[in-house]
Amino acid sequence: MDNSSLSAPAVGAEETVHAIKPHISCKWAENFYDGLLAVILLAELVVLFVNVVIRACGGHSFAWANEVAVMALSAMAFIGGAIAYERGQHISVRLLLDRLTAKWKANIEALGCLLVLTMAVIGLYLSFPILASAWEDYTPLLQLRKAWVFMPFTIGMVLIISFSVKRVMRYRARAIITACVILAVAAAVWYLAQSLTGPWNGSGGLLLAIAFMFAAVAVGVPIGFVLPLVAYAYIYSSQTALVDAVPISMQNGISGFIMLAIPFFILAGNIMTEGGLGMPLAKWVLSLVGHLRGGLMHVVVVSMFVFSGISGSKVADVAAVGTTMRGMLKDAGYKKSEITAVLAGSAIMGETIPPSLPLLIVASISTLSVGALFVAGILPAVLMAGCLMVLIYFRARMKGWEKGGKALWSNRAKQTLIAFPALMVPIVLVIGIAGGIATPTEVSSFAVVYAIAVSMLIYRGMGFRDLGKALGHAGTASGMILFIISAGSAFSWTLTIADLPSYILAFLNELGGSAFAFQVFTIVALVIMGGLLEGLPALLIFTPLLMPLAIQFGIDPIQYAIVQIFSMGMGSFLPPFGIGFFVACSVGESSMEEATPKLLPYIAILFVGLVALTFVPWFSLVVPHMLHLH
Repeated sequence: MDNSSLSAPAVGAEETVHAIKPHISCKWAENFYDGLLAVILLAELVVLFVNVVIRACGGHSFAWANEVAVMALSAMAFIGGAIAYERGQHISVRLLLDRLTAKWKANIEALGCLLVLTMAVIGLYLSFPILASAWEDYTPLLQLRKAWVFMPFTIGMVLIISFSVKRVMRYRARAIITACVILAVAAAVWYLAQSLTGPWNGSGGLLLAIAFMFAAVAVGVPIGFVLPLVAYAYIYSSQTALVDAVPISMQNGISGFIMLAIPFFILAGNIMTEGGLGMPLAKWVLSLVGHLRGGLMHVVVVSMFVFSGISGSKVADVAAVGTTMRGMLKDAGYKKSEITAVLAGSAIMGETIPPSLPLLIVASISTLSVGALFVAGILPAVLMAGCLMVLIYFRARMKGWEKGGKALWSNRAKQTLIAFPALMVPIVLVIGIAGGIATPTEVSSFAVVYAIAVSMLIYRGMGFRDLGKALGHAGTASGMILFIISAGSAFSWTLTIADLPSYILAFLNELGGSAFAFQVFTIVALVIMGGLLEGLPALLIFTPLLMPLAIQFGIDPIQYAIVQIFSMGMGSFLPPFGIGFFVACSVGESSMEEATPKLLPYIAILFVGLVALTFVPWFSLVVPHMLHLH
C-alpha cells in the first residue's frame, strides 16, 4: 500500500482484489463523475502551479491557497471516495468470500452492502449538527463559511447511501431478507448485551471492536468503510467520547496541505504510464543489465526500481513494468509463476523509493520531514534490489536462464538519451523536496505539469482526450486513497482513546521490554496486518500508535518509519491474503497456487534484507546525515 493500490482495475484485478465490480450503468453519470473530479483536480493544479511560478518570479504567493487545498481535498476524499465505491475500486479482501457457495456468497455480499449503508447513514445523521455548528464560523482569509469545507462529507455519505441501496437491490429477495435478518439479530444482541453489562471499555471492548473489524474485512466489506463503522460501534459502546468525533476526525485526517501531493503524484504517475514511458525505460535498463545471466529478470527488478521513482504507486509499477516486460519474458522461456514472483518481490523493494506514497503518508501523520524520509528510503531500496538480484543470479545459474549479449556503449548512450526525460522526474522531486526549494505539494504540481509536457510533446503517447481521462481516473483513485486515509485517521484515534498503546507496552514488558523486542513486534505485527488489511490502512492505523513507543525505546523515528513501510509492504504481497500479490498474479497471468512456491525464496531474501534494515540503522540514516536533513 502500496504505495497502496491505485489502479488495480487497469490491470484486470478487480474481481480478485476489490469487493464488487463496477456498476455505473449510465454513461452520462460516468462522464459527469469523471468531469467533476477532473475539474476539482485541474483547478487545484492550476492554483498551486501558478502559486509556485509567482513565488519563484516575484517572491509572492497566494496566502489563501491552503484554504482552497483543504476544500479540494475534502471534495476528492468524500465525493471521490463515494464514486470509487460505485466503481468497485475500494480495497477489500475476498479470499474467504469467494470460497463460499453461490447462495451464501450472495447473502454475505448483500450483508456487506448493508454494513456500508449503515456506516453512511450514521455518518449522514452525525454530519447535520456539525454542519450547523460550522455554519457560524468563517475561514480566516477567504471568509467562507467553514460548513462548505465539511459539506463534501455530507454529500459523500448521501452518495454512498444511494450507491449501497442500488447494490443491495441487485440481489434476490431471499438474499436481501437473509442479510437483513443477520444484521438485525447481530444488532439486537449487541444492543441488549451492552445494555445489560454497561459500557464496553477497557481491553474487553477493544478486543470486541478488533474482532468486529476482522470479521467485516473477512467477508469482503471494503476496508475504508469498515474502519469508521468499527469506530462508531466502539465509541458508542464504550462511551469514551462523543460519537460525532468520528466524522470530525475523518475530516481532520485529510486536512493537511501536504495531503494534496497524493492526488498529484497519482496523476503524474497515470500520465507518464499512459504517455508511453514504460518501453523507453525498459529498453534503457535492458541495455545496462540485459547481458547478465537471467538478464530479463534483472531488467524487471531495475525497471521496478526506476519506475517506482516515477509513479509513486506499487500497483502502477507492477502494471506498467509487468505489461511491458511480460511478452519478452515469455518469449525467453520464463514461466508465468516465476515472472509473477519477481514482480511481487520487486514491488516490495520499491516501497521507499521517492515519490513513495507510504513515505508521504507517514510524513503527513507524523512530525517527520518529507525530504528526510525521501532520501532515507533510497539506500534501503538499493539494498533490497541487491538482495533480489543476487538471488536471481544464483537461480539463473541453477536453472540455466538466458544470458543476453552485452550492449554497445553507443546503444546505451542512445537509450539513456531517450529515457532521460522520464528519469528526470524522481531527480527533480528529490532535489526539490530534500533541498527545501519547494513544499512536497508544490513539487508534485510541477511534476504533473512536467509529466504532461513529456508525455504529450516528447513521447507523444497522450492527447488531450487521454489527459481528460487521466484526470478523471486520478480523481477517483485519489478519492479512494484519501477516503482510506480519512477512515484510518479516525480508527487510529479511536484505538488511541481506547488506550491500545498501553496494552502494547504491557505486552512488550512481558517480553522483556527491550528495543529488540519492540522491533521484532513491529515486523511481525505489520507483516500480518499488511496482509490482512492491505498495507496502507495498516500503516495509517499503526504509525500514530507505534511511533511514540519507538521513540521511547530510543529508536530513531526515520529508521523506524522505513522498517514500518517495508514490513507492511511485505505483508501486502504475502500469500494467501496479500492484496498486492493478487495484483501481481493478475499482471503475470499466473494463479496464486502456482506463484506462491516461486515467491517464497524472494520473500526469504527480502526478509533477510528487512532484518538488516531493522538492526543496522546506518542503511536508513547515512544519506539524511550526509545531506544534513536529520
